[in-house]
Amino acid sequence: MTNFWKLIGTAAVAVSVLAACDDGTVTPAAPELGEITVSQEKIGVGHQVVLTVEDKTQMSGSLYSIDPVWTVNGSEIMDIYTDYEMIGGLGRYTCYYLASKAGKLEVALTVNMRFNNAPAGEDEKSTSVTADLEVVPCDARNSFWGDSVAITLYREPGLNEYETGNGVYVGIGNSSVTGVANYGIDKVNLTYTFEKGRLSRIEELFTLSAADGSYSKVAEIFDFVLRTLETNYAGGSISGRTVKPAADPSYISVGSNYEMGILQEADKSIMGQGLVQGLIVVEAAMSSGDTYITLTTDARPNSKSVDVILTYSSR
Repeated sequence: MTNFWKLIGTAAVAVSVLAACDDGTVTPAAPELGEITVSQEKIGVGHQVVLTVEDKTQMSGSLYSIDPVWTVNGSEIMDIYTDYEMIGGLGRYTCYYLASKAGKLEVALTVNMRFNNAPAGEDEKSTSVTADLEVVPCDARNSFWGDSVAITLYREPGLNEYETGNGVYVGIGNSSVTGVANYGIDKVNLTYTFEKGRLSRIEELFTLSAADGSYSKVAEIFDFVLRTLETNYAGGSISGRTVKPAADPSYISVGSNYEMGILQEADKSIMGQGLVQGLIVVEAAMSSGDTYITLTTDARPNSKSVDVILTYSSR
């Protein structure tokens, strides 16, 4: 979407620092732009950052309109996500950008200006500045280990302090497991733990129920979650998977197969029943970068359900 020219008016900026022409007009000059600065030192996937540039010198001439254009990797940022203001004769340009994936960001700001009462061919000026930034994967969810409580609550507004001063915050949020919402897991229970005011552990918990007798569905959803995590954090390896079945031949057979990464359609009902009744317990461990990832089950036989617990912790 193209930015609309922002009309300034003939009296908004009329700084005459250059020599006037014979006809009394002043040759305009664009300001010198400062560097592009970012609102945080480390940009993680999913973070909204604020990009800012300030004029280092004042422009010259009678400004009629100004059009600051921000681009990221060659794509223009919509006008509704940018802002321009002038303070004390110096411009300030702002862009709000959501970093949706990891990788390089080539950021550019070009400021196009039109002037009143300028000599022929001098009524339009432009100036620009660029910066190379990088977006990196977060350590867990949309956080980095060591994040403060304040920045964590900003990024995860559904959290509330569990008990004053204990460093534990709980709340409701979306799961970090991509695609699990397609199985009806819209929200998970969150527990964030801080040590000395710095983030050190995150837990997600959701419950799979077989109250309607759908044991196969329980196994299917659990298997999807575990395989997704193993794909994302272990390159598809199942080496960190441990299955503890009860001493029943049917559960031993299914449990052994599942530890080898096999879940046949005919075994899903037994697998789901085993998870719900605590006759099959699954533990999986992975790691990535500075993060340990574990997935465990906690059966609730009386309610025909099983809690699935995903934990991220600092290495």
